[in-house]
Formats: sequence, C-alpha cells, structure tokens
Amino acid sequence: MGIRFNLTPSLRFKLRVVTICLCWYAVSSASSITNKVVLQSYPYPITLALSNLMWVPVFSIPFLRMWEYKIVKLTSMQYNKYLTPISAGKAIAAVSAYFSLWKVPVSYAHTVKASMPLFSVFLSRVILKETQSKRVYLSLLPIVAGVVVASATELSFSFFGMFSALLSTFTYSLLNILVKKLLKESDMHPIRLLAMNSQLAAIIVFPFWLFNDAFTMTRSFGSNDASTPSPDLWLLYLLSMSGALSFLQNVCAFALIHELTALSYAVCNATKRITVIGSSLAKQADKVESHSLPLTRSHTVLSESTIVALDSGENNDVMYWYVMLFKALPRQFTVHAVF
Repeated sequence: MGIRFNLTPSLRFKLRVVTICLCWYAVSSASSITNKVVLQSYPYPITLALSNLMWVPVFSIPFLRMWEYKIVKLTSMQYNKYLTPISAGKAIAAVSAYFSLWKVPVSYAHTVKASMPLFSVFLSRVILKETQSKRVYLSLLPIVAGVVVASATELSFSFFGMFSALLSTFTYSLLNILVKKLLKESDMHPIRLLAMNSQLAAIIVFPFWLFNDAFTMTRSFGSNDASTPSPDLWLLYLLSMSGALSFLQNVCAFALIHELTALSYAVCNATKRITVIGSSLAKQADKVESHSLPLTRSHTVLSESTIVALDSGENNDVMYWYVMLFKALPRQFTVHAVF
C-alpha cells in the first residue's frame, strides 16, 4: 500500500516552479562553464551561437512527440507581430551573450546580466503599461550599484564585453514579454515555439557567421597562427555538449516564462546568476582576483526585501521559496563580483 500525498494546487505549483528553477540553475552553471571553455580554446562566438540555435530543433523532436498533445499553427498576424521579432531578438541576444562571455570572465558577465529585473520593470512600464510602487524602484538601486562596483573593480574589464552583456540582457527581457504574450494568445506548446524561434534565429545568424567566423576558420587551416586555431573533432564535441546544455536551459526558461509573470521570471533569472557565478569560481573557470569582495546574504543581487518588493503580483507566494534559498546561503561567501 503506497503513500499518497494530497497536495493543494497552490503547493503543486510552488513545487513545480522550484523544481524547474533548481534544474535551470544546475544546467545553466554547466552551460556557462562549458561555453567559456569553448571560447577560451576557439574564439568563435558566432559559431557557438549558431551551433546552439541549430541544435534546439533537433533535440526538440523527442520531447514534442512525448508532450505535444496538439499542433498549433500561428496566424499570419502572430507570425509577423510576434515570432519574427522574437527570432530576430533571439539572434541578437544569443550572439551578444556569447561575445560577452568571450571578452569577460563568466562571473562578471553574469553579474551584469543579473540586472534583468531593472530592464523588466522598465519594459513592463513601457509595453504593458504596468506601474510599480516606489519600493520596487528603490529596490532596483542595489542592482545598479552592484554593476557599477563590479565594473569598476573588474581587472579584466572590457567595455565591449559589458555592452554585449547589457544588450543581451535587455533583449532577453523584451523577448520574455513577447514570448509570454504569444504563448497566451496561441496556446502553442513552449517547446514548439522554442524550436520555431531557434530555427528562424539560426537563419538570421547564418550570413553573419559566413562572413565572419567561417572565413576565419578557413584561413586557419594550414596556418601556424596560434590565435586562430583550426576546427577539429574536439571542437565538434564541445559544440555538441554546449548545444545539449543550451537546449535544456532554454526548455527550463520557456517553462518558467509559461508559469510566471515577466517580473517573477526576472527575479528567478537574477537568482540563477548567483549560482552560475559561484559555480564558475568553484570550477576555477575564472581567476579570483585579490580585490574580490565578501558576499553575504544581505549583499546578494536581490535581498529578501528586494525579492518581495519586486514581485507583489500573482506569483508573490512563489517568492517565499526564494527567500528561503537566500537564507540557506552561508553567512560569508566570497565571489568575484558583489551586489
């Protein structure tokens, strides 16, 4: 006789969101470290972006066969109003994200990307006409201050790396709102939308790859220049691994976008950055400089009060779980960039 648990819908929702988040954090940490390893050995960020976009439709096939109960076709209006802009934004965000990861350490790149709640509040005000309380706006100040401090103390600072990270974060914040609206209007399966979005984004990225990385790779064959290594089987293996991790990361992200509001997703995303930063330093993917500052529970990218202030809407109860996660952090935890 088995044990049965009678869970309320609210509790099931919380457990589902937290489970997806934990998987998302683990996969994102592995993905960021893998991508940094690729870019350190093979400086081809557009190649990495194109490869990951092309892998998504391939990995989507078995999941769609298992989970998609009906095939939804987009209307011409939805295609032009949502899917095309989302795909163009996906192409820009993917390339800029990998370019920033190539130029700056993993920890700093994700420190800058933790500013997503700031962009989400701004875009929600402009696009969705949502207004926030003064408490919400004040709670964003530590994020801005953290990015400024991290940039000022970053020994490997690169303006283009920082700009690319900010561009990627802003674009993804905009895409989250558009994806949420399209999923709600079309009732399309999130993985189906992810596959279609990635296909179009890959088509957009391909010409830029052809006239940039492809020519560089072609010239590298037979060259003794160590700065432009030739593609080999090891690169193909790393691209395959990166593609698989990127797909799983996107699946988790789309699942959360489907479950949460845009602002709640931004809070979850910011929390994820702490995990990635800690993982990158633990694996020594980045060098820890002597100017690293202590990170305590009260100096994280989002304090407990910030989390509650940022999301006072329909998913406020979910934020309780993130408060518990922050309480579980050690009293003293040293990282490269601090908020």
